[in-house]
Amino acid sequence: MKNKSIILLLALGLAFTACSRDEDSLFDQSAAERTEKALTNAFDVLTSAENGWEMLYYANPVNAGYTVLLKFDEHGSVLAASRNPQTTKNVYKEDNNSTWAIRADYGPILSFDTYNDVMHAWADPQSDGDGYLGDYEFLILEATPQLVRLKGKKHSGYCELHPMPKGQDWQVYFDEVYKLRDMLVTNNDGTAFNFENNGKTEEMVYSDGMMIVNLEEGILYPFTIRPNMVTFYGKGVPSGNDSTFAKNFKINDAKDALVCTDSGISARFVPALTLAEVLNVKLDHHIQWGIDKNDIGSASKTAYNLIANAVKNSGGSLKSMKIQRVDSVKIDDLDTIKYMVDRLNVEFNGSNGVTQAFFIMDFDLNGTSLTYSYKYPSGEPGADIAAKEFLQRAGGGTGKEEVGLKRLKDFITGQFQVSSASGSTLNAQELYLTGTNDSNKRLKLIAR
Repeated sequence: MKNKSIILLLALGLAFTACSRDEDSLFDQSAAERTEKALTNAFDVLTSAENGWEMLYYANPVNAGYTVLLKFDEHGSVLAASRNPQTTKNVYKEDNNSTWAIRADYGPILSFDTYNDVMHAWADPQSDGDGYLGDYEFLILEATPQLVRLKGKKHSGYCELHPMPKGQDWQVYFDEVYKLRDMLVTNNDGTAFNFENNGKTEEMVYSDGMMIVNLEEGILYPFTIRPNMVTFYGKGVPSGNDSTFAKNFKINDAKDALVCTDSGISARFVPALTLAEVLNVKLDHHIQWGIDKNDIGSASKTAYNLIANAVKNSGGSLKSMKIQRVDSVKIDDLDTIKYMVDRLNVEFNGSNGVTQAFFIMDFDLNGTSLTYSYKYPSGEPGADIAAKEFLQRAGGGTGKEEVGLKRLKDFITGQFQVSSASGSTLNAQELYLTGTNDSNKRLKLIAR
């Protein structure tokens, strides 16, 4: 009991000395008694979770949420752990060398009262002078063994604590978070989703841990990724009318929708475009797709190696290949006509050091599939010289341009089915192009 009294900071007599007898007479207990009860309840609840708490942490109401795991010791120490792209740079991090306390200040306050590498990182200033604008002191709004609700004292972010399942390993927990994260949001900024709810459809765009309806008007819905589920901030996303909200979602078995699991709510997020359409739209916005040479099918690997080895044997090296769509112009009867062309950008070490060769391609989209075919080397100044040099090297030497071109066509051209490389159609930042007639001809594209 002595330890508990120290942690509660003996705040009872300090917080309510000015309360009048008339005010106390409105309740069965005095203000000091009510405060003592609230502080004691919060302490007992926080120290009761055998495997600690899963905290859905929001630095403030307009930031993405991340999970922090906490274990409160009745003697005043706290273990905190997290793994997120902001404060831990995607590396699991623990701190068990700090303390916590419950005190009274316009209600019960949870305070991490000595520096904790995990919690205080959200409030530390950064190079921009602000940092993440987070809190390490929280007003306790509700404390039960099933749920603790908090509000940041300074920046007003609402946070939730849920008891961790018994026996759940903390590092495995974050592995599961990241597995879902990769399927949903990794490198997925700018992807459009349809929010289907009660017969209505509303388009939203994912960006930096939030679904955004209208960025200029500030209509955004932050969320937290948990193992196998997503939980939205606060009440959640309005669903049908002002009185119902969709808060908790799980990815379905087909991995093509986030479906609301809240009782009585029919709502889901689905991609607004097919994967092939996403590929095409990103090209329109001058986002290029890099070819990952380390994750390609066996037939594609054979074709790639023929090119790479030939270039190497010629004294050069093949560095990268990228699919691009670029602006171009032509003069027709003295009129300047602007248009866009698709091309393959091949970067290699050649006679003049690192050189880029461009090859104009045809890109034909058909539903969930596309056809990619070769047209001719780029007509840009000097590009035809670089293209000729690359084809010679890829073919095995001077006069072997046709051999090099055939090898290039074998690698890059054909009819392909488009699928997600993340395991979910909800994330279209990494795609597979798989040959319609040969599944071993497969290219992995990464939006850059």
